[in-house]
Amino acid sequence: MYQVGKETKYLQMMHGQPSIKKKIFEKFRILKMTITRAIEEVNERTIRKVARNMVKRVDKCIEMNGHHFQHLL
Repeated sequence: MYQVGKETKYLQMMHGQPSIKKKIFEKFRILKMTITRAIEEVNERTIRKVARNMVKRVDKCIEMNGHHFQHLL
């Protein structure tokens, strides 16, 4: 059954509410700022550790022909 009330509320939400767009933009801005700060806090030691770990994982993946290898680490 067709319900006019639900469709009207949906259209108002999508097209007539700049405050919703502002809220979404603000949440996106905060998310972007949080990610940027986290990236800035990563130091060289952490990057080197991640790189070494990645090499180990790639080597094990190759050794196992792409199959499960987590149990070998």
